[in-house]
Amino acid sequence: GFLSQEAKTATLEDGRGALDLMVREIRNAGGWSAGVVPSGCARIVEATATRIRIQADLDGNGDCASVSGEDVLYELSGPTSTCPGTTIRRNGNCLVGNVLLPAGSDFLSYYGSGRTVPLIHPITDFATVDRVKIIFSVQVANPNPNAGGAIRSVLSSSVDFRN
Repeated sequence: GFLSQEAKTATLEDGRGALDLMVREIRNAGGWSAGVVPSGCARIVEATATRIRIQADLDGNGDCASVSGEDVLYELSGPTSTCPGTTIRRNGNCLVGNVLLPAGSDFLSYYGSGRTVPLIHPITDFATVDRVKIIFSVQVANPNPNAGGAIRSVLSSSVDFRN
């Protein structure tokens, strides 16, 4: 009862925090403070089913690597010493562990303008991408010894690029 609900709430909060950060940074990708794309920068640098690398010039100094959040890689990968199970990492650091994908879903799907069907991975023409869909679940063992099994929270969001 109570322990199970508490565990579900905790997994949902962990996943929601990771998802909120991803949504905010992906939405702002391609934000060029000076109004022009700095040399060597791109809104999307890499886009696969398990990885997205995005850039922005948040401080307006003409590059995409001077402050945190200007060059960001999100990836779904294996466990680390500090993060159990499949993990979502941000620039190599664990955001959330114990991640699973809902059956038949990709962690990241990409959509073009007005399209309801995802573009095919890997994306090669990043200019065609207007929206990114993120979906994953976070799972923990049920703390109730009588119930057993696992507790899972599914999270998803669809992000339109601001720029």
